[in-house]
Amino acid sequence: MDKIKVNQIVVVEGKYDAIKLDSIIDGIIIPVNGFSIFKDEDKKLLLKELGRKNGIILITDSDTAGFKIRTYIQNICKNAEIINVYIPQIQGKEPRKAVPSKEGTLGVEGIDKNILLKCFEDAGVNHFGAQQINKSNLTYADLFELGLSGTDNSSKNRDKVCKAIGIPNKLSKKSFLEVLNRMTDKEEIKRFLDEKPTLFWDFHGTLTLNFPQWRECVFQLINDNFPKYNITMEKISQELTGKCLPWYTYKDRDTRHIIKEKDGWWKSCNEELLKMFIRCGLTKEEAESIYLKVRDYVTSPDGNPLYKDTKYVLKTLKDRGYKNHLLSNNFPELDELMDKLGLSEFFEGQTISGKIGFAKPRKEIFEHALNTAGNPDKKIMIGDNINDDVCGSKACGFNTIWINTKNGIANECVDYTCYNLTEILDILK
Repeated sequence: MDKIKVNQIVVVEGKYDAIKLDSIIDGIIIPVNGFSIFKDEDKKLLLKELGRKNGIILITDSDTAGFKIRTYIQNICKNAEIINVYIPQIQGKEPRKAVPSKEGTLGVEGIDKNILLKCFEDAGVNHFGAQQINKSNLTYADLFELGLSGTDNSSKNRDKVCKAIGIPNKLSKKSFLEVLNRMTDKEEIKRFLDEKPTLFWDFHGTLTLNFPQWRECVFQLINDNFPKYNITMEKISQELTGKCLPWYTYKDRDTRHIIKEKDGWWKSCNEELLKMFIRCGLTKEEAESIYLKVRDYVTSPDGNPLYKDTKYVLKTLKDRGYKNHLLSNNFPELDELMDKLGLSEFFEGQTISGKIGFAKPRKEIFEHALNTAGNPDKKIMIGDNINDDVCGSKACGFNTIWINTKNGIANECVDYTCYNLTEILDILK
């Protein structure tokens, strides 16, 4: 990835923020070491001098401490041209820390690189340098008219808009107006305030055909390589179903320990698959010759055929203003498979159990998905598994759409039932 080359000095809170930005920024990055800047006369003089000559790109954490430091630097560098870069408020904890921050949000060092790049671009800093960007000419009167200032619901409405464009909700009125003019316009803000539910989609059996993918693969591998055993699908189903995949192997569906190791998800899975082939009747040597081939099949586009209306429905809903997020119990490479299937363009984000270490119906995977999506007030889970997708999400405050492809019986967790994806379009106008 090419770095963004900047002439301004980039000012951050700490050394770990500087290390993170060094991977995307080609320029001088200066950490102020938190509140120590208040007493560090040499550092203050450096910022004033370099800021006056070069200008400053200022990026701090989106918590109270970060805003105090940002305000202090702005005050001492009044003669510098300052570009403010804001990161979204995302719940989480950096891996190096034993406990989360006081407000439980990620700092600059914990934000994904692609999100950071977008934050810089939203501030007018990209590979063409720093540019003044104004999409609109909103005024304080417009803020009042839109219900973003001086009204009973202004705080709640500001939160909605901040979530929609990915900025913190602690901005001053002046800074808030400046960011709105740079990033959005009046009509788009109206759409944000008329919020549509965020949609969370299961993958297998919801976007792809609902068939026993893993069993089919095992059946094919055995009968292509060792037809002499004449092993039936019933035998394979008996030895595979509910036993080999991590969300079955670890009954509490907490698999954080296996993903700490590189490729740990598949190592754990492959150990169980090897045992399964032997239980089906193969010798150890025979099982060892084929068990690793399962991965290539289940992660390939050919092994994951889409419903005919999958792309049409996703595109239509996106065009209607809905935001789609993936929420799947699946292997870590699912995001790569989504690219190969041509689905990534329809999605704003992805939460995959093989990447985070929790599987549905655990509340943690739903909470992670909600954080990734900016904690929307309205959210709908769409899936075919009535326990994992529907009841699991319902317990976390979602509305639910059940894709009933096998003529099952709905329960109290189901808000809407559809028998194919196209029927969703009659529900989500």
